[in-house]
Amino acid sequence: MAWASDPLAFEREARPLLAKHCFACHGPDHQEMGLDLSGFESVASILGGRETWRKVGEAVAAGDMPPDPQSSGFTDGDRNRLLAWIRTRVETIDRQSPVYLDPGPPLLRQLTRAEYNNTIRDLTGMNYDAAGSAGIGGEDVVEGYANTVGNQVMPDVLVEKYFRAADNILKTLFEEPNREPQLRALLIAEPNDSLSNREAARRILERFVYRGYRRPPAKEDIEPLLVIVEQAMASGDSFRTAIRKSLKPVLVSPQFLFRTERDRPSAAEAYRVGDHELSVRLSYFLWATMPDETLFSLADAGKLGEPETLAAQVTRMLADPKARALTEHFAVHWLDIGRVSRALPDRKAFPHFTPSLKAAMEREMRMYFERLCVEDRSVLELLDSDYTYANAELASHYGLAGVEGSEMRRVELPRELHRGGLLGMGGVLALTSHTDRTKPTSRGKWILDVMLGTPPSPPPANVSTFKPQPKDKPVPRTFREKLAQHAVDATCAGCHRKIDPLGFALENFDAVGAWRDTVGGDPVDNLGQLPGGEPFRGVEGLKKILRDRQDLFVRAMTVQLMTYALGRDVNYTDELAVVEVCEAVARDEYRFSTLVRGIVTSRPFQYRRNADPPVVPAD
Repeated sequence: MAWASDPLAFEREARPLLAKHCFACHGPDHQEMGLDLSGFESVASILGGRETWRKVGEAVAAGDMPPDPQSSGFTDGDRNRLLAWIRTRVETIDRQSPVYLDPGPPLLRQLTRAEYNNTIRDLTGMNYDAAGSAGIGGEDVVEGYANTVGNQVMPDVLVEKYFRAADNILKTLFEEPNREPQLRALLIAEPNDSLSNREAARRILERFVYRGYRRPPAKEDIEPLLVIVEQAMASGDSFRTAIRKSLKPVLVSPQFLFRTERDRPSAAEAYRVGDHELSVRLSYFLWATMPDETLFSLADAGKLGEPETLAAQVTRMLADPKARALTEHFAVHWLDIGRVSRALPDRKAFPHFTPSLKAAMEREMRMYFERLCVEDRSVLELLDSDYTYANAELASHYGLAGVEGSEMRRVELPRELHRGGLLGMGGVLALTSHTDRTKPTSRGKWILDVMLGTPPSPPPANVSTFKPQPKDKPVPRTFREKLAQHAVDATCAGCHRKIDPLGFALENFDAVGAWRDTVGGDPVDNLGQLPGGEPFRGVEGLKKILRDRQDLFVRAMTVQLMTYALGRDVNYTDELAVVEVCEAVARDEYRFSTLVRGIVTSRPFQYRRNADPPVVPAD
């Protein structure tokens, strides 16, 4: 019997290691974090726990588990053997599982506020805040992104606002004299001796509906609109007024307000989406708007799905200014850039933290990600680099000389400034601080959550309180000592052991990201230790830790970008796609475009299944 199919491989290769080093906390008697590793005894049960083994592998590879390897004698050889078993016995077998053929649930995706405005702009040619004109506010996002289906609702009051917005759009387009060029571009036909009112209206409506619904229109899409035109003209309206009335139903139709995809009644299994549906998925992913004429033309010709054509379109679209949507709607949320503007350090404690400095910090993060996309740089530069973007005020804050003016520009960073990558950016350091001091726990949590994709468990309800120190115990002198006292609590210790060392490594940066060598007259305490016992010091030591775990970072970024692209959480059925994208990125020097192409060509992005199973006719 081959090793790959031998159910005793677990008993021989993995179970002895788990029993010796893991069962005490994750076994029959204790299940920390709800995890019991003692119940896996067969290939079927092991493969059924694919998500568990993925997390175990990540924790073991990162040195987080076991938390105290020396006490149980867990050696580097043991770590390598356990990881080898997970990769060869679990992952290799599991990649053949048909579960990965499932592209995920079919989704009805509502246009976000930004997507709605962008689509109106590209549909009408007007740079017009249609959502704002009708009082349509932004999405209230708790988790995920604004385009995540689980965050989207369509209450009656919002429907009313879309009707109001449609009226405002058409009033602006048809009545304001300065909109005549856009109106003429829309009215591609006029009635004349050789063209009837109905035929001219048909030409206008077929193009408008095609672009508005982002697909070739069907007869049933056009005929009701032609009836509106005919009835309006019969009542005395001009041709233009009649056309105006027929456009409103398009702008409030679910076919416009939602990204709809049609089932294939005969399809029993998942199938590749059509080229027009692919063009919509692609354009809203990279541009947050409708397809342009190039994408429409390729979809019409049935060529967009060809690998070379699709790759060329991704390259073209990433170079287009509309690709800034990835920064505004993906990176701003993923990296917490939006929180920088809400950072409120005490001006008495930090008088130099001016509104203009805060704005420059936020702009630095936006420009850094934007240029990484446009210049197709390595995503690992988010971990560390020798450049950033700054103006004179921000450069001075960083101790960087020779930068003048208020305009942001690329600047080279000497290694001694310790600034390269996200961890040296004032915006990240300020948004993870208190108003008057640093907050190592918040900084460590940000690293785990954003950069490694391994967020700690939610804190207990009384997390913000420190228990009074017994009178016979010395009073904590430093914040590290006070936090260590707090973390002795069994409900807190496990997470703080992961979080706090990462945050304390950044203690050379104060609450607004300025460098410091002392705190209260004492040298900065920037020593950290991983749960596995590996010590490191300061931001440079932390960056080395992250570089050693760069695969975790690439995976975290891939999962986040795929979540944004798909409009839903990434789950275990997407695991093979995630692995294949990460492997492709690693092979191509971690280029951003390879990450995007990997997602665009993945099965979850290109395939769908019917909302309902096909109906089998009775005999």
